[in-house]
Amino acid sequence: MHWLGRHRVLILSFICIFWTGLIFVGHFFPDTPFLSAPWRGEQSFEDLLRREGRKTPAPHDFVFLGIDQSTLQLPPLTGEEIANNRAFQLITEHPFPWSRQIWALLLDRLFGAGARLVMFDILFNPPNDGDPAFHAALDRYRDKVVVGANFDMENAAQAVTPNNTLIPPPQLLNDRVGFVNFWPDPIDGKIRAVTYRVTDRELADLPPHPSEEIYESLSARALAKIGHANDVPPDFHGHMIRFTALDAFEPRALYEIFDPKFWHANYADGAFFKDKIVMVGPSAQVLHDVFDTPMSPTTFGPALHLQAMAAAMSHDFLKPTPPKAG
Repeated sequence: MHWLGRHRVLILSFICIFWTGLIFVGHFFPDTPFLSAPWRGEQSFEDLLRREGRKTPAPHDFVFLGIDQSTLQLPPLTGEEIANNRAFQLITEHPFPWSRQIWALLLDRLFGAGARLVMFDILFNPPNDGDPAFHAALDRYRDKVVVGANFDMENAAQAVTPNNTLIPPPQLLNDRVGFVNFWPDPIDGKIRAVTYRVTDRELADLPPHPSEEIYESLSARALAKIGHANDVPPDFHGHMIRFTALDAFEPRALYEIFDPKFWHANYADGAFFKDKIVMVGPSAQVLHDVFDTPMSPTTFGPALHLQAMAAAMSHDFLKPTPPKAG
């Protein structure tokens, strides 16, 4: 007892160091069942705070147009409704992905209504019908549109970009193209952090070099186009974000934009889209564009880009920032 009394501070210090070290070791060796358990518990508690605590304010001018099941399988339409509507013709001609002429029609409709920016969380890599029409629209609205690219992390981070007909190479250096990747936590696969900028060396887990080209995310490109370039973190790290409320960016059915009845009743003949930032992307379950986040295991990918923008605009990042995983 006398020995314990004399060394109790040393013993308590050892216990604290042991458990702290165990948590850090578990973070860097996530596949080790016992070692990662304390870190998983810490993450679970932090996720609870994210769900129940303060949220990032959701910008009122963000709109998510979803390629949902009702758009993939249009509701019953008369022959006359289809005959007089080029977008409906394109949707019914063959299954998704449709002719890209439809995206040109969408851009004309949204920008004609006064939209401020349109983002596509869609990969336009293989050539497809309608590419010339979409190319012309991308050029016509080049200062107000951003489309997605992807780094295939299972194939040495090979870049999957819009095809050369749509945007000439090098596409990733074009301010209309941003990568759509989110890198999950290696322990549990959840998306907690956003990486806004990367380089080839970063993707290969090598130190950055000043001479390298910098690639920007879809959200970073969009922020720059709406005058918030200075809100984009200037580094190459993953930044843990504070999420908005779960229902902040609920998808609206894309087909309604082309339906005169809904265009009038739900969108006031387009007045709703005045000065809006519009995200276009999948929301149908069959398209599998969902991510596991602290807020929900089925967070829509397009909505996650809007979350990244909202966090940057509000400077709502959480500390400590974990390293990017990829």
